[in-house]
Amino acid sequence: MDYLEAHAVGSQLADAIEVHAVGTVYGKGREADNPLLMGTVKSNIGHLEAAAGVAGLIKTVLAMKHGVIPQNLYFKNPSPQIEWDRMPARVASEKSDWPTHPDRPPRAGVSAFGMSGTNAHVIVEGYGSAAEGSAADVQVQSFGSAQPVPVSLPDSVANLPIAADGLIERKTRFLPMSGKSDGALRDLAGQYLSWLDERDIDAPTLADMARMAGGGRSHFEHRAGVVFDDAESLRDGLAKVVKANGGSDSPETQPVTKIAFLYASEGGQLGGMSEALYNTEPVVRAVLDRCDAVVYAERGASLLDVMFGRAEATGELNDASWAQPALYSLQCALTALWSSVGVRPNVVLGVSTGELAAAQAAGVFSLEDGLRFILTHGTLMAALPGVDPNQALGGLEAAFAGIATAPPSMTLVSGVTAQVVDSDGALDGAYWRRQTRETAPLDACAATLAELGVDAIIEIGAGAALGASICQKWQASQHGAEGAQPFLVGGMTHPSDDESAEQSAGFVEAVARAYEAGLAVDFDGLFAGESRRSISLPTYPFQRRRHWV
Repeated sequence: MDYLEAHAVGSQLADAIEVHAVGTVYGKGREADNPLLMGTVKSNIGHLEAAAGVAGLIKTVLAMKHGVIPQNLYFKNPSPQIEWDRMPARVASEKSDWPTHPDRPPRAGVSAFGMSGTNAHVIVEGYGSAAEGSAADVQVQSFGSAQPVPVSLPDSVANLPIAADGLIERKTRFLPMSGKSDGALRDLAGQYLSWLDERDIDAPTLADMARMAGGGRSHFEHRAGVVFDDAESLRDGLAKVVKANGGSDSPETQPVTKIAFLYASEGGQLGGMSEALYNTEPVVRAVLDRCDAVVYAERGASLLDVMFGRAEATGELNDASWAQPALYSLQCALTALWSSVGVRPNVVLGVSTGELAAAQAAGVFSLEDGLRFILTHGTLMAALPGVDPNQALGGLEAAFAGIATAPPSMTLVSGVTAQVVDSDGALDGAYWRRQTRETAPLDACAATLAELGVDAIIEIGAGAALGASICQKWQASQHGAEGAQPFLVGGMTHPSDDESAEQSAGFVEAVARAYEAGLAVDFDGLFAGESRRSISLPTYPFQRRRHWV
């Protein structure tokens, strides 16, 4: 026996009985120069009554793990009731290394005596040497085997098949961190830095860490989302959080009550991003595969070939007859992808051809019917230079007549009138014929969103040009009123030249910014289709304060 975690209530009689009993049992054959070291966690945290025993056990296991016997605090005068000169035991009055033995693992005893007469003594034995327990390279503790993360599709496309085969492993992740104060947030970032320094972390473990931090932790008002590709970029991001704000508190995130999705009309530059998402995200693949099948049935050509710039493509994205269905398909896929991470709109607004994707998000028509209509829309509008405009518009109205429609299932702001579409409003062929010729001014759209109480905007598409314009008009309509402008999450960004064609951090970056803004995120959506473990992570860094009476 190397160490005794004594019950030690501080009573002269009881403590003397306990020490003499210990000395009788564990002192046999022990040399005077090898006394049994004793201490009690009560010198650190007081008597925890019913939890006193488990507190002593926790202290002992931690001491054994780190290979150190802690100092027993406030010990000055040994009890005269104990015969110390013939007792092979002494109090650990100073910190010392845990004794090592080549022929056995470390051992300790833990005592807990209750007033009711329930007495317990537990012998704890280490599974390795004390020197091994103090090694700096600590293993990651996992709980059970890796479990598959399900893929979630929104109701509007819930019937689509999920194809997980051939997906490329996601490279970019983000670590969500939060605290009830800015100081706690910085301390947590520091704990993660220490956690990384003590371990040799591979890419799968980093992914397990990110998922566990999202789905296994509460999320408070002060937040940071560190986007990373590897351990080094994660360390860099964590270091920035530790140094952020110069020690002053940052503003708390405010609860988001109403989210608006904006759908722009530009999207020819979305080819690289759509391919990156198609290769990594099963939700995007499910939607785009369905759209590709619809287009092939209508045109006998592949939409994906055009979107991804493949050699066998029969068209180009700078052709409106292909750009419009490509943008619609990707916007519908992005809507489903945001839904898979728990972010769904309360309000949708589309501009020009983007209004078709907004209407599909609101349940006005199905994914397939909207795509068939926009195929007709793109063909007729591209042919306008050589076709009578009235004839083309008439054909457009007739094409919509065969589409089954429903009232909007959420607030739909018209891109034609800038007003909310009533549940019985007529989004018929005549409306879409008018939509090709008229666009509501952005200041009127911004005013409507403000009246609806929108406090967060997410742009579904490329960049943030539409969202930035709306926010600018919004601020002007509020005459610069402080706090009136909503939080804007930009759309996808085009992959840089040095970024792999198979990867794009754009969506992960957008989700991280949405998290920092206070949006609730379903983190499983960022790992859909993968198998992930539950692992032990740094605990919450409580900000301790003294309260003197």
